[in-house]
Amino acid sequence: MSVRTIRRMAADPGQTAAFAAVGALLLLFVLYPSFRVLITPGLRDYLAIPANARWLQAARNSLVMMVLSTATATGVGFLYAFAISRQDLPLRRLFQTLSVLPLFAPPFMVAFSYILMFGRQGMITRGLLGLDVNIYGWPGLWLVQTVAFFPFAALIIGAVLDQITPTLEHAARNLGAHESAVIRTILFPLARPGVAAAMLVVAISVLADFGNAVVIAGGYPLLATEAWFRIEGLADLNGAAVVVAILIVPTIGLFLLERFWVSRRAYTTVAGKGSPIARPATPPLIKWSLFGVCVLVSILVGLVYVGVIAGSVATTWGYNWTPTLHHWRLGIAQGGAQLLNSLKVGAWSALVTSAVAVVAAFITSRRDLPLLKIVDFLAVLPAALPGVFIGVGYLLAFNAPPLILAGTEWILVLALAFWHIPMGYQAAVAQLKQIDKSIEEAAQNLGAPGLRVLWDVYVPLLRPAFTASFITAFIRAVTNLSIVVFLVTPRNLVATYSILSMIGGGFWGAAAALTTALLAITLAGVAVARLLLGRGLRPMATA
Repeated sequence: MSVRTIRRMAADPGQTAAFAAVGALLLLFVLYPSFRVLITPGLRDYLAIPANARWLQAARNSLVMMVLSTATATGVGFLYAFAISRQDLPLRRLFQTLSVLPLFAPPFMVAFSYILMFGRQGMITRGLLGLDVNIYGWPGLWLVQTVAFFPFAALIIGAVLDQITPTLEHAARNLGAHESAVIRTILFPLARPGVAAAMLVVAISVLADFGNAVVIAGGYPLLATEAWFRIEGLADLNGAAVVVAILIVPTIGLFLLERFWVSRRAYTTVAGKGSPIARPATPPLIKWSLFGVCVLVSILVGLVYVGVIAGSVATTWGYNWTPTLHHWRLGIAQGGAQLLNSLKVGAWSALVTSAVAVVAAFITSRRDLPLLKIVDFLAVLPAALPGVFIGVGYLLAFNAPPLILAGTEWILVLALAFWHIPMGYQAAVAQLKQIDKSIEEAAQNLGAPGLRVLWDVYVPLLRPAFTASFITAFIRAVTNLSIVVFLVTPRNLVATYSILSMIGGGFWGAAAALTTALLAITLAGVAVARLLLGRGLRPMATA
């Protein structure tokens, strides 16, 4: 650190204190838990991995599911994105809305609803078709993950397709190219970077998926669920740490590859300004084929909501379909307090996420502070860490002195808050780049120190980023399962864990009622976000 840098830091003690505080928080609540996971197992534990048949099977199963679910989710996402990019597609706006609904559902909701609809007591399989179907295992998980994660692919690929100028299609048509040739030689090659980026994002999400896997995978071992079974059934902290350490290797590799790929690719096909041109009319055969795909996918999405809502009011699922409110009374009686606790934990964690993210973004925008690349790295690192890794890390890090948080609500608040830091941080960084430096220079010329500039200039301008971060973090915290399942105790239970317990105990009606209540809270959060931010809210993944 140079003398000049020290003098600048001394001249603005408030900004220096904020830098030190943010750095200390990131070190304590991001790096330290991660470090504890990796060092808890001894060398002998790591060397024993090849001899543990179950861990190897879980690793193979996780990679197999990653390949299968990524392929189908990306394929469905591409077809869906291509379909809704056609301006003459019937019901296009409705399909756009339906495609993002799974992103706002609790992470286990797709699996739970499909058990209700397609399981042995399923409304469709048994009630309508009279079939005895076992949906548990890898086939059911494959279907569920395809439905749960195709929206990620559709959003990413759709953004790329929207940037492809229609003039290229018009030019190809004028040269005599048929629609299939236009898709094969123009649209798909230009969308290929987006397809690759979508595959990487979906692959990361599938590997880290805990909520769907723990509900529907049955006896099919996966790395994401094996860690919880190690702790829940065997109280084996070392084994859980080894499992999540194995999981982190492909996850971080895919995360780094995704960031490298996206940062190195430009999706723009035409520079400059021009008058908007409508896309060419889609040939009837292709248009109605795409319409059929969208209808089928939308039905699969709609059944997710039909299943849990119907399950919350059916007297006895699979036998007596008479509507009743008994399950709602039971669900609220058994899980009402946990639902309120989820709201409280979600609100506090979202506030911490948004505040730390905005200050961290402001700090890394300064050029007169040292170690900014380290702060930036720590602020985005949690995006590469699966929820199960965070949960095990906090259990190991804060279950003993010097800082004991286990059993309190604060361990949930902090774990969820710092896991969600990257999305708020990146949103704030992006918005800071849009603010003209002359505004800050004017405040400095009037004698405002660094923190005064942050409070008086940047905080009002960063309010949309703060609000978007708060609402998205709140939704993800309220519906999280992969972290809280490791950290809850009878003193700090939350709704998602109660729902998981109800499903495991066979109380499907009460579980469906509490899931529906959680879904209503989630959709209310989305509505508030759209009201405050317009259409700028970008949904994120839950786990």
